[in-house]
Amino acid sequence: MGTTILLGLISIGILIFIHELGHFLAARAAGIRVEVFSIGWGKGLLSFTWKETRIQVGWIPFGGYCKMAGDSPRDELKGETGEYYSSPPQRRILVALSGPLFNYLFAALLFIMIIMIGYEINTFPSRIVLADGDDVTLATGSTPAKAAGLRDGDVIVEIDGERIRNWDDVTENIVRNALKPIEIVVDRNGETVSTTVVPALDKETGRGLIGIHPWVEPVVGEILPDEAAQRAGLRVGDYILSVDGQEIQHHVDFYNELEGKAFQDVELTVEREGSIERIVLMPSKVDEYDSAGLVFKQISYRSERYPFPVSVGMGFLKSGEAVRDTVRGILFVFSGKIRARSAVAGPAKLIYLSGVIAREGFTYFLQVMSYISIAFFIMNLIPFPALDGSHIIIALWELVTRKRPNLNIIYRIQTFGFIVLIVALIFITMNDIRSFF
Repeated sequence: MGTTILLGLISIGILIFIHELGHFLAARAAGIRVEVFSIGWGKGLLSFTWKETRIQVGWIPFGGYCKMAGDSPRDELKGETGEYYSSPPQRRILVALSGPLFNYLFAALLFIMIIMIGYEINTFPSRIVLADGDDVTLATGSTPAKAAGLRDGDVIVEIDGERIRNWDDVTENIVRNALKPIEIVVDRNGETVSTTVVPALDKETGRGLIGIHPWVEPVVGEILPDEAAQRAGLRVGDYILSVDGQEIQHHVDFYNELEGKAFQDVELTVEREGSIERIVLMPSKVDEYDSAGLVFKQISYRSERYPFPVSVGMGFLKSGEAVRDTVRGILFVFSGKIRARSAVAGPAKLIYLSGVIAREGFTYFLQVMSYISIAFFIMNLIPFPALDGSHIIIALWELVTRKRPNLNIIYRIQTFGFIVLIVALIFITMNDIRSFF
């Protein structure tokens, strides 16, 4: 847990540093004096002075800020060079925009790095099993996959013109297209079949779902220590043929047969090194599920590496897609199509989830930072008081009307917005903590 939280703090800290660095460099380029450059809020735990700027790490590890001369009600504006509100509105727009822009460029850079160095994942083939029960059930009583005519055993080879190589490709192209028609091409016993599917919207997460599982061959890939499979004597490589006499074709069959049989003896027929073995397994209860204590065999996939010029284009394309998906998700939240309580993550959840994903490997660490950096880019451009978007709107108003805004009113509005954000942050953090349990 300690390592997870530390990795999460590092990833979020890097993104905050990048954001504030954008403001800092733009302010210096615009001739605006930066008095304090802080990562985190509160009194500085560590600090030093560099070219009239106190650089510090605050004791509260969330957020950060650049304190510029003349941007606070306590600052007396003398109309001098270097004061924020004494500077032309064009320069203030540059300063306010640079923080979010640095987050976007940083995300694009991370995507470029991932594409250049490649990545390796453990996944499954793109062969499918249709979901049963209440999984993504439509008003018709069917699922999007069944309604579109997909069948058990179909191998997805293409989605919206993009080649599908494995199960990760399948999920990526479905979860980000909720309520949007997508063209799916499958290989069905050597015949190519094309159909249109409209993924349903998961109101808890905002993901698109069509009601399919990967077709996972029932070959044991890993035995979890001190759990049911180990106690029963199962081994890596065992091919499970049946459960209590019922033939097993894939992992969905296996878990369907185990359902409701926790703490009961279940007879497995397995093929082991060419011979047939019968093993008695007693499933246990893990997180309300009947667990066999094993992981079925996965396939290892290594992505293709691309040269730098190609990676740059693909990286910016990927960052543009991430912007589109994030904006769409925000609109879903505000329209009430997905539940904000389950879909919105605050600092505590971001740090925890960042740490969990980062522990999976360096590429995952880069990937989670890129998506959160895109979220920083978008959220800070919202024209809400205290966010960068509001400073841009104020400067644009001054630029268009050629009237100097009433700074006392601006200060009050920004202070009100800051208080609202803090209160919202407290509630979101409480929701984060509640979700952990």
